[in-house]
Amino acid sequence: MKFKKKSAMLLSFVLGTTMLATTAIAEISSKSGYVQLKDSLKYTADAATSKLSSYTMDMSFVAKADGKVISSEKSLNKYDLGKQATETTTSRVDGNNKSEYYYYSDKNVRINKSADESIYFLTEFTSPKESKSITNPFNEKGAEDIEIIADILVGNLKDAVIVTEQSDGGKELSGSISESQIPALINAIVSFQCKNEFSYRQNNDSLIPRITKDIFVKEITGKMIVDKDGLIQSINGTGALYGKDENGKEHTITFELSGKLYDVNSTTVTKPDLSGKKVEKNVEKDFDKLTNPSKYIGKYKTDIIIEKDGKFAKIGEKVIDITQIDETTITGKYYEEYTKGYEEYSKNKKDFNFSAKFQEKSLNAEFTATTSSGNTVKGNIYVDQFSGKVHFNINENRSSNLLFDGEFSRVFE
Repeated sequence: MKFKKKSAMLLSFVLGTTMLATTAIAEISSKSGYVQLKDSLKYTADAATSKLSSYTMDMSFVAKADGKVISSEKSLNKYDLGKQATETTTSRVDGNNKSEYYYYSDKNVRINKSADESIYFLTEFTSPKESKSITNPFNEKGAEDIEIIADILVGNLKDAVIVTEQSDGGKELSGSISESQIPALINAIVSFQCKNEFSYRQNNDSLIPRITKDIFVKEITGKMIVDKDGLIQSINGTGALYGKDENGKEHTITFELSGKLYDVNSTTVTKPDLSGKKVEKNVEKDFDKLTNPSKYIGKYKTDIIIEKDGKFAKIGEKVIDITQIDETTITGKYYEEYTKGYEEYSKNKKDFNFSAKFQEKSLNAEFTATTSSGNTVKGNIYVDQFSGKVHFNINENRSSNLLFDGEFSRVFE
């Protein structure tokens, strides 16, 4: 349910101006209108991620520079929460480039295809995988703080939204803000965001004006329709951003954002029939747990390196010898071997056995062990199934010229 944009500049607009189009409209209403809209946003987010059985969402976005379309995207998204199935068809236009994408996923499989390829890429999961594609943004960490910041940004605009009761018990919330009503703080943030965006982008799309001066929001309008329960049925927003480029030429960048939610509890998401299609198939492992743990038994090493006299020098090796491992625990031995001539570093070398239990739904394990000299050490070990390597870390103070490398590679005799 994330409306992604290729262009970083357009992302800037969405995060900045579009946010203002929605949050500002909420805040500039009377308190009752503001509360109603905020409640609808939260209720819809909660329903769409946990209460509805299925629904279809149609989203579109258009960005224009001086009246010319520079980017657009339209997506049709179907969700079945019971099956944890998602089907998305997306078409994008960036300048003269057009692209289309298809995506399907459920707990057992993922399928995707772009229009310029004749192959369907199919990925099967070794075990059912919980979908993470539908999340409630109001449950994300920091959501409450963002809400407070939005309240402060809007300031004392209170009366721009009109709340109209519908005959079916639903409501229409609409509003319009002109440049004279936009708080100075909002314009300052938008201006800073644009300047910062162009400051690090070396190669800019020629269709996007490089506005860096006199930047401000010209206008924002929006309309939202909610049903009698507060579930959003449709939303439309437009905005205009004004600015000058480095040569003083004036530019106006506009956007249009619209969305519809329909076929609630009646949407059907069907896995595509790939019979007769060209398919490239692979199997994705469940990286939250080990498959065939015994293959990780053996020795792993990493070099001990120092920086001396402006050069790097290898002074020894760290070794992990995994002697036992299953889906819940890992046991082994850690020790250090130093090269002759570097005895000053070997005085504090460590040698200990460890045993650790993997954290829930993770291949990271913390341990406490006793060295051969009787000292207590703490650390953690992580098994990386993507690379077949092991990450090992000891909580300790390190020598200033001793480089740290916690990645251990398998030793093949």
